[in-house]
Amino acid sequence: MIELLQILGGFGIGYLIATFSESFLHAIVGHASDRARAVWHRYPKLFHFMILSYYRHNYIHHEATFTEDFYKMFNCEKHQAEVDASIPDWHRDRIKSEMYGLTISLKCYFTFNVILIPTLLLIYFYLGPWMAAGFLPWLALKPLWTLTIHKLLHHELEKAREMAPFGVKWLVGTAYYRWMMRNHYMHHNEQSTNFNLIPGGDFVWFKARRATEEEKAEMARLRMYKPSPGVQLGGQNA
Repeated sequence: MIELLQILGGFGIGYLIATFSESFLHAIVGHASDRARAVWHRYPKLFHFMILSYYRHNYIHHEATFTEDFYKMFNCEKHQAEVDASIPDWHRDRIKSEMYGLTISLKCYFTFNVILIPTLLLIYFYLGPWMAAGFLPWLALKPLWTLTIHKLLHHELEKAREMAPFGVKWLVGTAYYRWMMRNHYMHHNEQSTNFNLIPGGDFVWFKARRATEEEKAEMARLRMYKPSPGVQLGGQNA
């Protein structure tokens, strides 16, 4: 019984570290300040990874694509050609393989866990193997959100269900999934807030905000709220 409680305690600690580190790293790397990027570019070899991460996420995913429609990456073929032409030749294949910032490659596994891995070691040595065993699944779960779920959020529910891997299909359309859609939509509108897909971390350091009335109306149009029985949006069942 004690071992089970320790495993559950380790899992709970893992959740707290995962949600906060997701929000924090997303903000300070994916949406780094001008001052931080000035330091990076002063020492480009030392901060090479961060420079490229910012480029792939902030520029490619937030600025160059999804410019007019949350569900549409490119406005037209010319738009895609212009984006492709702007990407350095040596980096273009990776950008495309990661769907222009919608997903990540396995190369990012360790960087996504840069906080969780040392925390796991500390838990193992100071709190014991059972709590470490409960914490361990988060090393797979945290990158999984970005690897598999983020790309689904930029599609309407029907398309997302078609695209979703077998083990994720059940999640699409749930209250939690719709919350991720809304939170991510608000993040695209204001890139200094609402970083989480794993809920909680944004609140810890006051990066969560409420939707505006305009955002609520648009999110309702995009069917990001669970509809009330009989309610129709745009002439279609929501």
